[in-house]
Amino acid sequence: MSLFRQPLICLFALALLCLLLHLLPSAATDWLNYQRAEPLQLWRFWTAHLLHSNFWHLAMNLAGLAVIFYLHQMHYRPKQLLQFFLLSAALLSAALYVFSPDIHSYVGLSGLLHALLAFGAVRDLQQRWYSGGLILLGLAAKVAYEQLVGADPALAALIDARVAVDAHAYGSVIGVLLAFLLPNYGAQGDSAKAEKKSGSA
Repeated sequence: MSLFRQPLICLFALALLCLLLHLLPSAATDWLNYQRAEPLQLWRFWTAHLLHSNFWHLAMNLAGLAVIFYLHQMHYRPKQLLQFFLLSAALLSAALYVFSPDIHSYVGLSGLLHALLAFGAVRDLQQRWYSGGLILLGLAAKVAYEQLVGADPALAALIDARVAVDAHAYGSVIGVLLAFLLPNYGAQGDSAKAEKKSGSA
């Protein structure tokens, strides 16, 4: 039971944090969003991903977060999720700064959602759950379409902000890389460690 309860704690905590930050006045959130002109205010590299342009932006990202947790919660543990967030948020913000000079301001969880989905899909494949391959293919197709065609104008109008398709691409790549670089999360990794210990006893 704890396997499924612990990831849900992270889900609700992250959703609550995003909601509380969304309720802050703009004078406060102006100090938290990503600003290319303020590269030395490093906290923005993390806090920007928790902010949203309006309610619809927040609602869609939280819905996406819930779907990803439903698909891949077996790969997550609270401590490692925190590690994943800190690393992926920093890497994503750094990628925006280095490779996307046209993006001067950024908020939103969507880049990290792409990272989390890619991470979970690779973990599926590492466990020989080949549905992860379909998820990766779908994610790659979405990112390629956005890079070639651009984001849906209706979506930009709904969230009242430019859709940062570069963040989706960078997040997807970061998620794949972290799936190979970070220790195995979740039940499968725990089982492997248990078997190793019992075999060496």
